[in-house]
Amino acid sequence: MANTGSARPARVLQLQRNGCWDSKLFKLKTGFTLRFTLAPCLYAKHVVLKTDYPAPGTLYKRNSLCTLPWNYSTKEPRWDPDRFVELELDLAGPYRFVYETGNTASLEDGVQGSGYFVVDPELSYCPDGLACQTYVTKLLGPLSEWKQRLRTAVECGYNMVHLTPIQQLGSSRSAYSISNQLRIDSSYLTPGYSSWEKTVSYRNSEGKSKELKVDQSYVEVRQIVKDMHKNWGLLAMVDVVWNHTSFDTPWLLQHPEAGYNLVNSPHLRPAYALDVALVNFSCEIADGKWINQGIAPEITQEGHIHNICFQLLNHVLPRERLWEYFCVDVDAVVSEFRSTVYRLNGGQHLRPEGRWLEVTQDKQYRRLGVGVDIDLTLELFNIEWPGAMCFEERIERCCADLRGELTAINRRAEEHVRSQLQKAVNNAAAHIRYEFLESHGPQRRTVTHDHPLVPRYFTVLGGRQDLRGAELESTRGEYVLAHNGWVMNADPLVNFANEGSQVYFQRELIVWGDSVKLRYGDSPADSPWLWDHMKKYTQAMAWIFDGFRLDNCHNTPVGVAEALLDSAREVNPQLYLVAELFTSSEEKDNYFVNRLGINSLIREALSAHNAREEGRLVYKYGGDPVASFLPHPTQTVLKPSVAHAMFMDATHDNDPGLIGQRSVYDILPNSALVGIASCASGSCAGYDQLVPHMIGVVKETRQYPKWTGSGGKEGEVGLDSGIMAAQLELNKLHKSLADEGFNQVYVDQVTEEIVAVTRHSPSTHQSVILMAHTAFSPPQSWAVPTVSRPDTNFTHVPPLTVPGRVSEIVLEARLLKKDGEGEGAEFQKSERVINGMVDHAVDMRKNISLGESRMCRLAGEEGGSTQEVVFTDFCPGSIIVFRVSLVPSTCKAICLLRSFLDRETTAQVGTKWRQELAAAVGDLDLLDLNYALYRCDQEERDDGHGGGAYVVPGAGAFVYCGLEGIMSMMKAVRDNNDLGHPLCDNLRSGDWLAGYSVNRLRLRAGTKKLAELLECVFSELSKIPRYLIPCYFEAIVSHLHYLLRTRAVNRMSSFVRDGPSTVQALALGSVQLYGDCHSAHLPPSLPDEEPRASLAAGLPHFSTGFMRCWGRDTFIALRGLFLVTGRFREALDHILSFAACVRHGLIPNLLSGGTNPRYNCRDAPWWWLQSLQDYWKMAPDGKNVLQLEVRKIFQSNESQADFGSQQVVVLAEVVQDILQRHARGIAFRERGAGPNLDRDMTPPGFNVEVGVDEGTGFVYGGSVHNCGTWMDKVGESTWAGNKGAPATPRNGSAVELVGLSYSAIQWLHQLSQLGQFPYSRVNLPSDDPHSRRTLTYSKWASLIKESFEHHFWVPLDRNLASQKEGTQASYLHRTGMYKDCVGSTQRYANYQLRPNFPIAMVVAPELFSPENAWTALQTAEELLLGPLGMRTLDPGDYVYNGYYINSVDSGNYNTAKGFNYHQGPEWLWVVGYFLRARLQFAHRNGVKVADNLSLIHSVLSTHAQALQDSPWKGLPELTNKDGTECVDSCPVQAWSMATILDVLHDLKQYS
Repeated sequence: MANTGSARPARVLQLQRNGCWDSKLFKLKTGFTLRFTLAPCLYAKHVVLKTDYPAPGTLYKRNSLCTLPWNYSTKEPRWDPDRFVELELDLAGPYRFVYETGNTASLEDGVQGSGYFVVDPELSYCPDGLACQTYVTKLLGPLSEWKQRLRTAVECGYNMVHLTPIQQLGSSRSAYSISNQLRIDSSYLTPGYSSWEKTVSYRNSEGKSKELKVDQSYVEVRQIVKDMHKNWGLLAMVDVVWNHTSFDTPWLLQHPEAGYNLVNSPHLRPAYALDVALVNFSCEIADGKWINQGIAPEITQEGHIHNICFQLLNHVLPRERLWEYFCVDVDAVVSEFRSTVYRLNGGQHLRPEGRWLEVTQDKQYRRLGVGVDIDLTLELFNIEWPGAMCFEERIERCCADLRGELTAINRRAEEHVRSQLQKAVNNAAAHIRYEFLESHGPQRRTVTHDHPLVPRYFTVLGGRQDLRGAELESTRGEYVLAHNGWVMNADPLVNFANEGSQVYFQRELIVWGDSVKLRYGDSPADSPWLWDHMKKYTQAMAWIFDGFRLDNCHNTPVGVAEALLDSAREVNPQLYLVAELFTSSEEKDNYFVNRLGINSLIREALSAHNAREEGRLVYKYGGDPVASFLPHPTQTVLKPSVAHAMFMDATHDNDPGLIGQRSVYDILPNSALVGIASCASGSCAGYDQLVPHMIGVVKETRQYPKWTGSGGKEGEVGLDSGIMAAQLELNKLHKSLADEGFNQVYVDQVTEEIVAVTRHSPSTHQSVILMAHTAFSPPQSWAVPTVSRPDTNFTHVPPLTVPGRVSEIVLEARLLKKDGEGEGAEFQKSERVINGMVDHAVDMRKNISLGESRMCRLAGEEGGSTQEVVFTDFCPGSIIVFRVSLVPSTCKAICLLRSFLDRETTAQVGTKWRQELAAAVGDLDLLDLNYALYRCDQEERDDGHGGGAYVVPGAGAFVYCGLEGIMSMMKAVRDNNDLGHPLCDNLRSGDWLAGYSVNRLRLRAGTKKLAELLECVFSELSKIPRYLIPCYFEAIVSHLHYLLRTRAVNRMSSFVRDGPSTVQALALGSVQLYGDCHSAHLPPSLPDEEPRASLAAGLPHFSTGFMRCWGRDTFIALRGLFLVTGRFREALDHILSFAACVRHGLIPNLLSGGTNPRYNCRDAPWWWLQSLQDYWKMAPDGKNVLQLEVRKIFQSNESQADFGSQQVVVLAEVVQDILQRHARGIAFRERGAGPNLDRDMTPPGFNVEVGVDEGTGFVYGGSVHNCGTWMDKVGESTWAGNKGAPATPRNGSAVELVGLSYSAIQWLHQLSQLGQFPYSRVNLPSDDPHSRRTLTYSKWASLIKESFEHHFWVPLDRNLASQKEGTQASYLHRTGMYKDCVGSTQRYANYQLRPNFPIAMVVAPELFSPENAWTALQTAEELLLGPLGMRTLDPGDYVYNGYYINSVDSGNYNTAKGFNYHQGPEWLWVVGYFLRARLQFAHRNGVKVADNLSLIHSVLSTHAQALQDSPWKGLPELTNKDGTECVDSCPVQAWSMATILDVLHDLKQYS
C-alpha cells in the first residue's frame, strides 16, 4: 500500500487540525499516488490515519477503516515533521479517510479530520475527451436493429452512447418506469422469445472468479455492447433506476413492503385520505355535480380555479375532518380519567406550577388516536377544588377542566391542519393552473375521470378500490402505495416520504403517477427482498455496461446508492459513473460525489439564458486557466476541485428548444461551445438531426432513424442530415484536444452574442480558438444566409488578435436556410420515425488556410509575434475554429526554457544551462547564498549601489531583495493559481523583475556566473508571449530557489543536512542573518586581517549600522545559528572580533564596527563567555581556542579605537581580564554620555557599575537609572512621564547572570586544573594596597552554588516562603518560583515571575534542586508559556500588559511608546531555554519521557507553523498576548531562530 520510491504522479494532501473536508472534492486518477503529510500544527501529535481504500489483493469494504503506516524521514518518530503516508491508487471508487490525534497513543483529542478522495476509473478515452449521445432505448426498436440506429453516434464522432433503462417498462411506457428489473423490455425481443436464466462469471478486485445469474436476453445486450466497443470504439452507459418502480410491477403484489404503504408508513394515512377526497371531488366535477356551485368540467379562466379552491377549503375538505388524525379522543380520555380517580378514591392535591398537558402523536395515525399520559393527567387535573360540596362534584369539576384543555389542544391541532390544507390547496391550484391555463402547459380544457383535476399521490395495487373509513387502518392498507416524484427546492438529503415530512399531505410533490416510490429502510434488514432484488439488477447492468447514469440521484437514499454501487464495482471495478443532481449547492453536489464516487455530473448548456452565461459555464466546467503555473514535475498539492462535468448541449428529458427558448440558428454555436469545453460533452439523439420538438420519454413511440450515410429518405440519416457533418468535426476536435493535453481554457465575451473560447496546451503552447456567434433569438432576415444568398456581409465583429500564427482553420460552419423556406414554416412530423427539420443545411469548410476562409481574413502583413484576424461575414449561427501556433523564434525559446526546466529534452542548450546553473550554485559559499537568497531593503541600500527591495505596484515591496523575496510573494500566487495578482500583471507588463534579479547578482563577484546564466535564461523568457511569462518565470525562479536552499543546507552540519525540514528552515536563519554589511562589519581581530561579515540581530530593524550587531544578541544566537549548524569559522570570527573590543572588562553591547562600541550592558560578557565555552566543547578545533591571538583595538579604557594596533594577546588573557575586572569592580561613565549617545536616558543612567558580592559570589550591578540586561527598555514618552526611566532595571543580581557566571567560572576552574587555562584565581579589591586578596575559581563557584537556592528559591508553601523571606515577605506574589533578581533596589522586582531563570537552569543545572526546579518550570508553564513565546511578566502582576505598541504615545505611563516591551509581551528566544530546561530536569523528577516530549513537541509545532507562514521565513522577536501578531516586532530575530534550533539539537541528543 505504501511505496516511498514511487515514480507515479503524486498528489499531496496536508492534514490539518479540524480538517473537515467531507464536502470538499479531491479527485485523482487511477495510477496516481496519494501522499498524506502533516501541517505543522500536527507535528507534535500522535496521528493515526485510517482509510477504507483496500490493501492490494483485498476487497473493498466501505467504512471498514484500516490504519496506514507512516514513513519516517528520521529515526525519531516522536518528532518527524516530514513523515508521510503514501497510497498507490489502482482501484477506482470513493474512499474515506479519517485521522485522530493525541499527545499520546491514546488519541485523547479524538477525530481531528475526515474526508473523501475519489479515484476515477480507467477508460479507453480521456474523461475530458468523452462525447456521449443519449438514446431513449424504447425507440431503438428490436435488438437486431440497435446497431443500425446506434451507428449514428459513432458516425457523428461520439465515443459513448447513453441508453435509458433497457428493462421491461410498465404500462405507461415511460422510459423510466420499470416493471421488471431483471428482464429487458419485450419489445426488443422477437415474438415468442423464450427467456431463461444463465450463470455468468466475472473477476472481482481480488482477482477471484465470481458467478452472477442473469437473464439470457442480458447476454445478448452485452454482446451488442462488446461488439460496438470492439468495432467502433464505442463505450456504453445505461440508466439505473433505484428510487422507484412502475405502479404495475408484478412483484409489488408479493412484496408490498418494498413501497411506502399505509401499514409500514402509517404517517401517510392522512395524506392518502386527502388524496381520496381530491380524486372524488374531481370525479364529481367531471360528472357535473358541482355546476350549481359554479364549477363546470371546463376550466378556462383563473376565476374557475379560485372557486375550486373556495369549495375545497370551505366544503369538501372540512367534511373529511382530516385533523382528527392529529387529535385526542376527548370523551375517551375524560372517561378514563374519571374512572381512575374513582378507583384511587381521592388522591387530590394542589395544582403544580409550571407543568402542562402534553400529547403524543399516535404512531399508527388513527383518527382520534393521539395519546395522553394518564399519570400526567392525574397530576395536573386531579386537584383540590375549593367550594366543591362533595367528592363527586370535585371530580366533575376536574373532568370539565380536563375536557376544556383537551378541546383546546384539539382546536390547535385543527387550526394547524387547516393551515396545511391551505398549502395543499394552493399547490393543487398551481398544478391546475399549469395543466389548464398556462401557455407552456398542456392547456387541457375539461376535467374527466381519466384526466382529473390533480394527479393521484397514491395507487392501490391490483386495481383495488380506494380504502375508506376504518379500512385505512386495516392490513389492506399495505396495498396502498405512495407514488414517487420530485419536490421543488427540497433538501436532497431528506427523504420526503419518511415520517416528519409534510410533502404528501401538503401536496408539494410533483408526482410521477406511473411509479411507486421504493422503501429500502436504513439497511438490508429493513427490506431484505428489495435490497437483494436491486443488487441483482445493478450487478447485471455493471456486467453489461461501461458506465451508469444515476437517474434521480438526489432522491435516492445515499446509503442505498452506496451499497448498490459497491456491488456494481465488485463486478466492474472501472465503472464510469454519471449522475443528474439538482441540489442547488456545490457542497451538496460534493456530498453525493464523495459518497457515491460520481465521476461526472450532468450539466446542460440550455440552462444558460444568454451567451455570457453560456460562456461562464464553459469556463466553470472546463480546465485550468490559460498560462496556469506549471505543475511540479513529480508531486503537486492536491486541492479541492469542482465536480467534473458531462456538459451537454441538450439533455433527453428537457426540451431541446430549437425553436422554443432559442433560435434554430443557435444549434450549431451551442454544440460548438459544448464541444470546446475541457470536460466530457454530450448531446441527445435528435438534436444533431434538428428535431424541433421534445422526444418525450413517455409518449414518444416512433423509432430513431437508421444510419445509411444519407438522409434522403424517411427513416434514414447521414452526414447531410441536420448538423451531423459539423458535429462529427466538433466531436473529433473535442477528443483530440483532450488527448493532446489542451487542458487550459480562456473564455472571452467578445460581444453580447459572440463568445471566444481558447483551448491551450501547456506543453506545446499551441492553441485552438473557437469563435461562436450565438443566436438565442432569431436573427434579422438580412443576417440569415440562404442557399442562394450565402453571404450576409455581417462584419459587426471586433477583430481577433492571436498570439502567434493561424496555422489552419480547423472548421468554419453555419446553417443556410433553403430558399423558399421561412423560419416558422410548418414542420412535417413523420408518423413512423423521428425526423428533423429539412429546411436548413450546413455550410461547412474544414482544414483550410486563412486565405480560403469565407468568414474572415488576415489584417495587414505577416510579421511580428501576433496576427490580427478581421471578420468579413460572421453572421449569427456561425462558428469558426482556428488552430494557432507560436512563431518559430518563440517556439525555440520555449523549447529552451522547457529543456532548462527538465520538462523536455529537445533543446541541448537548455539542458546545458541547467547543468551549468547547478555547477554555478555548487561554487557559491554561504555569504554568496545570503546575497542571492536574502538581504532586506536596508542591507541592499547599505552597499551604496542604489539598490533596494523590488516593489510590485499594487502589492508592495518584496521582503528580501534575493530570490526568497520573490518566492515569498509568489508562493501564495502559485498555490492559488492567482493569475490576476499584481505580481503576474507586473511580469506580463515588462521584464523589470528579471532584469532586477540579474543586475543585483552581477554586482557580487561570487554570484556573477549565476547572473550570466540567469540572464541567458531570462533572455529566452522575454521572447515568449507575455501571457506565458508568469508561469515560466515562477518555474525558473522556483528551480533556482530550490538549488540555492539545497546548497545552503548542504554546506552545514550533518544535523542540518540530515535533519527534518523544520531544522533546515531554522538553520537557514544563519544564512538570512549573516552577511556582508558595509556599515556594520566585524572589526578584524588580528593585524592585516580584512573586516568580516556580521550577524544581524534581526531583520529589518537591526540590519545595518550600529544597530546591526549586538553583543548580547550575537552570543545568545551563536550556539544555535553557528555551532549547531557547523559554521565554526563564523562563530570564531564573532568571538574574536568582540574579544578585540573588550573595554572595562565588558563585551560591547552595540559593536558599531568596533569604531564606537557601547558598553552599557552587564550581561554581554557572560554570554560571550558562554559562547566561548560552547565553542570549546563543540568546534573541532575548540580545545585550542584559548591560545588564539587577538588584537587589542583599545589600548586602554579611555583610548580611541586603534585599528593599526599591533598589540596582540591570547584569548585566555582576555577571559582573565574580564573576570578580574568583575572581581575588582567596574565603575565608569559611558564615553560621550548625553543625548547624542542616547536621546532618552537620564544623566545618571550613563553610569555603569558592576561587581561581585563576596559573600555569595553573585555578580551584581546596575541602578534604577539604567537597564543592563536584555530587558533594556528605556521610556521615551514625555506625555506619559516615563522618558528616561528604565522599565525593567533588574539591578542587583539577575538570575540568568548568576547562572551564566557560574557556568563560566566552573568551566575555567576545570580547565585550570587540567592545565589548559593559565589562571586559577582573581584578585579582590583591598583597602590595603600592600595586602593581596584573591578568590580562586573553585571557591567562587562554590560560593555561588552554596548561596543560590537559599537566595533565589521561593518555596511553594506560602507560609514557608514568608518565613524564609522575613521582612521581604510582603513582596511575595507568587510561590514555587525562582526570583528574577536578588538585591534589587526595587525590592518588589526581586519577586516578579519572569522567564529568565530557565536560562540559568540550562547553563548551570548544578545550582538547582531538581525538585524545586521542576516546580518552578511548572509554574512558568502555567503562567508564562504562550503559543510561540513566553510572557515576560506574570499576568497577575499589576503592571502586566501583553500588547506592545511602540508606535503609539499616550498618557499611560506603563504602555506609552512601548514602555511595556518586557512587561508582558511574549518573547520567543526565552522559550528555547524553557524547553531545554525541561529536558534537563524532567528525568531527574521521574517525569515520563513521553509526557515531557509531548509538551516540547507541541510548542515546537507552533514555531514550525509560524516559520512556514512567515513571509520572511523566520521567527519573530516577540508576539503580543496569546501569540497574536505584534506589528512593531522584528519579523526575523536571530536569537529566536537560534534558541529553537538549540532545542531541536538537544532533542536529538536527548533521544
